[in-house]
Amino acid sequence: MASTITHLFRPNFNGGYPDTPKVLPERSRMSLALAFGENGLPLCKACGLCERSCPDAAIRIVTNKREDGPGRVLDSFEIDLGLCMYCGLCVEVCPAAGIMHTGHFEVSTPDRADTRLTLWPATVATRPAPANPSSEAVRA
Repeated sequence: MASTITHLFRPNFNGGYPDTPKVLPERSRMSLALAFGENGLPLCKACGLCERSCPDAAIRIVTNKREDGPGRVLDSFEIDLGLCMYCGLCVEVCPAAGIMHTGHFEVSTPDRADTRLTLWPATVATRPAPANPSSEAVRA
């Protein structure tokens, strides 16, 4: 009982959340996002290394052969965050730095279908949040 009473009068641990979002360390592993080049296209080369390296089979990539030369074209890129264990293997194996962890940690949802992120083609509802919460707000 004494322990409960002492905890009752301590200040809140979460500070001003959700009004003041917590600033996470730079290397935090949160949600995943595709990196985009200056032309607005993803840096992903559709090689599939991230999909093959994922131990949870959380990544699903659909590609087609490029018509104008060698290589593949990215048609869709999906991640099921309900399966992902945020190990970072997909980020480490990407030769083009096409996938990255973001600082967005508010991805919990009561609906299982909402854990599937369609990163490409990007839609407004699934656009990745910026790595730094104080920079541009992309997530809808």
